[in-house]
Amino acid sequence: MIVMLASIVLAATVPAKPTPIAGLHYLVGTWKCTYRAGSTALPYDATYAYDLDGQVLRQTTSFAGGSAEQLLAYDAHGALTVVVFDNQGSTTIMRGTAGDPKHFAYRSTYPADPSIADTLDDMSPAKYTLHATVRAGGKTINSVDTCLRSS
Repeated sequence: MIVMLASIVLAATVPAKPTPIAGLHYLVGTWKCTYRAGSTALPYDATYAYDLDGQVLRQTTSFAGGSAEQLLAYDAHGALTVVVFDNQGSTTIMRGTAGDPKHFAYRSTYPADPSIADTLDDMSPAKYTLHATVRAGGKTINSVDTCLRSS
């Protein structure tokens, strides 16, 4: 009886192993962002919240003339999957690996276009950046999104 009680108490004191998605908690909330590519600057709002019992991080964005939704999740092997839906009906699926949740990179798998790549960097509790590249019209477009916490 005492051994059983001790094992129950010990099991209750051992913290559960955090999932990789828990490391992205710093993104939860509302952000004011600006996408910049060359001379183009596009402001947008982004909101992150957990979904599906905390297993998925959902990002919703809105900007002049459009919106998008993005889902981030890790599989059992630590691979990151990012699915992006935009209001034009396009879907992009990207994959990356688990690692430092404050700096992670992922590339397009659908469409199978390796030129589509993103890297997210947590700069501070109130700022993150997203560096992206895509090849379109024979040119490589490099962009940087800078996001500042608004709540």
